[in-house]
Amino acid sequence: GRHACVQSGLLPRAMDSPSKCRGTASKLSAALMVRSVLGTVGTRRLALLIALAAALRRLAPPLLRRLLAHALGLAPPKAGGIRRRALSYGSRRNGDRMAAYAYVRDDGPSPTLIVRTPYWKHNAELIAYTLATQGFNVVVQDCRGRFGSGGDFTFGAFEDFDGAELVNWLADQGFPWHDPRRVVMWGISYLGITQWATVAGLERQRAARAAKGDSRKVNHELAAIAPLFSASMVHDVFFVSNAFKLDFYLRYVQLMTRPTTMLAQATLFLSLYCFEQALKRNLVQSLGMKKLHAGIGLPYLFKYNPRPGSRFWKNRDYSEARQAAPPAHIATGWHDLFLTSSLNDYKALVEMHGVGHSRLTIGPWHHLESITSGWAFTSMLRSSVEFLQEKTGLKEPELNLPVRLWIMGARAQKGGWREFSAWPPNEISEEFYVLKPGALQQQAHQRDDHPASQQKSRFRYDPLAPTPALGGSVFSPMEAGERPQAALEAREDVACFDSEPLGAGVTVVGCARLRLTIRASRPYFDIFARLSDVHPSGESFNVCDAVLRHRAPATRARSQGDFAARGPGGEEGPFLADVELTFAATAKCFEAGHTIRLVVTGGAFPMYARHFGDAEQVLEPEPLEVHPCDVEILHTEQVPSALWLPVLSGQGSLRSLSQAAAARGARRMSRDFTVGLRKVQSEAKV
Repeated sequence: GRHACVQSGLLPRAMDSPSKCRGTASKLSAALMVRSVLGTVGTRRLALLIALAAALRRLAPPLLRRLLAHALGLAPPKAGGIRRRALSYGSRRNGDRMAAYAYVRDDGPSPTLIVRTPYWKHNAELIAYTLATQGFNVVVQDCRGRFGSGGDFTFGAFEDFDGAELVNWLADQGFPWHDPRRVVMWGISYLGITQWATVAGLERQRAARAAKGDSRKVNHELAAIAPLFSASMVHDVFFVSNAFKLDFYLRYVQLMTRPTTMLAQATLFLSLYCFEQALKRNLVQSLGMKKLHAGIGLPYLFKYNPRPGSRFWKNRDYSEARQAAPPAHIATGWHDLFLTSSLNDYKALVEMHGVGHSRLTIGPWHHLESITSGWAFTSMLRSSVEFLQEKTGLKEPELNLPVRLWIMGARAQKGGWREFSAWPPNEISEEFYVLKPGALQQQAHQRDDHPASQQKSRFRYDPLAPTPALGGSVFSPMEAGERPQAALEAREDVACFDSEPLGAGVTVVGCARLRLTIRASRPYFDIFARLSDVHPSGESFNVCDAVLRHRAPATRARSQGDFAARGPGGEEGPFLADVELTFAATAKCFEAGHTIRLVVTGGAFPMYARHFGDAEQVLEPEPLEVHPCDVEILHTEQVPSALWLPVLSGQGSLRSLSQAAAARGARRMSRDFTVGLRKVQSEAKV
């Protein structure tokens, strides 16, 4: 072999000796490989391939960054290299290993963007790399007990400790790429809850140091946060006016209790399909939660507890973060589960820190569209990233109004963006409608001196055949959002009230209010109300909802012995009640020729857990009683049932402060002139 190589010229003749050929095996193999390649493709072609590979290595990363930024609607990427590195540390609480990774920029200390997720950090690899091209170092961490991080997952509890610990750990490491004074956070849904928790955790640490007399200032802080489709109080996501969001609870528990393995991630859609089939078979037939969980194979994530002051919900309450919160960009959708909670967070930030401290963006989306809709995701991503860049010095601030709303047209996706200086907008005035059998009658603000006979609108709610929920804020991409309402409105357990066809367009922006005088056969019942847009063709589409559970659950659980002592049917009716409901916020233009429809029912199942007509209302065991409830909506001249709509004056034309003040005074006067009506909101709220 050596002789053949020497003869062919691959080795010099001096290497024909065995003693001089030792240690040249690798060189000989490389030489033979090069000779083979040259013989196959030729010298020129090989040089061309090498040059092309070098060009791709140099040009591919910048090209990829530009493509990603363009696809996600972001600004062109910033110059500079990006490296990926793994991060890991042991938690001080119990030593659990907390796993993370970081996309690090090479251009010196830069702002650091933190994302804490329970949905597997590697699912965010692409978005993390894209955010790094916008000038941030991006750190993505698995929450405790999820995938790479050790410990037990407790759904929202102790996220304050873990988030603050990550911020402190990054500051203590002295990384050359990390600027501890410019730390921001970003994320959707649960990723937004971790942001509020981190702010609360850092504030609790500061308070603890102050209590010990330690006045030293820390060298790190949060410069801004962007909680999208999220809330600072977890309780308010599951309970609305004492009504339990059953649909969200079941589907979310199924999502969060799946195994955290690669196989489970690969079979996600198959498991979701099997779960939906099991849910259809057991949802209506299973009255108690224990039986329902057993039927669909679902473990308990947490126990039903409606009281926000309980220890369970206190451990998941981060509303105190509002007081010490940095500037926040809050985004949500008109059909989002977190809409009301997000608006409460924004209003609290404005009250505590003033107008302009934070921003609000609301689009025509439901919760899952935040990740399934390209338009929703890119809109939120672009606005939130620009906000974080402004707060960290990566971008010059823009003089925009702090509130940006999508005004829905004939359909939710048909409309346009409008900017306002406040939420609710200062340019609204309330229009007053009186409920008559099957009709919404708009009246002038003066007193009506013509007596009218008492009239009623009746329906019967049966918990064994509950009124379904069509569309709205449910946790299903196939059922949530704007949906046709014909099937719901044709049911016998539904009362509908229609306005006259509109002669001109009416734009409703804000929270509508409803007051009903009700006679019910049971003292415990639910009222669900919905505003719909009826097109001239007769099609009807939902706009916004309101729900109220009359009489909150008892503070002490009753036993079967208590029930036996009282006896079945121990509470005799009928029962009179004045119920007041506040609709979820909306921004909707009812076009000329359309009709505003109010729908009133005894429930919306499974969006909200059904009411069985008993006093207990505990979901784990079987209900103590199951009774249908007959509901009558009274229309009396003395105490009329009424609807207030927040209408944008002049289709959004701006008014002076004196005009706005006069309008507020007119609204208070109109409420005073309405005999027997109690205030639904305080004057400060109005």
